[in-house]
Amino acid sequence: MTIAIPAYMMRIRNHIRTAEAKADESLLAKLDVMQAILRARQTEDLPAPHVGQDAIVRLGRAIQSDIASANDVFRSHNALVDAKTQIAGGPTHDDTWAFEADDDPERQQAA
Repeated sequence: MTIAIPAYMMRIRNHIRTAEAKADESLLAKLDVMQAILRARQTEDLPAPHVGQDAIVRLGRAIQSDIASANDVFRSHNALVDAKTQIAGGPTHDDTWAFEADDDPERQQAA
């Protein structure tokens, strides 16, 4: 028994949206940890104002990685919308804005 193409499309749509939501949750969780560290080191009981700086730097790198990863998931979503249009011939859904070409090399590297 095979599953029809529209059923696969709906399943993939649900999976990509779940992945996007989880990417946001991962980013929020790391930001919560960073915020907690920053709040904790604002207390007067700490021996030095830079306590936890290494953890903040590492979390910052993890946050950058999460943003880049989420960007790739969003680009995958756009690619899937394009594929759906080729397969089904219908209009694209308008809940995802396509990424525009960016000529700035620094932004491309960040993406």
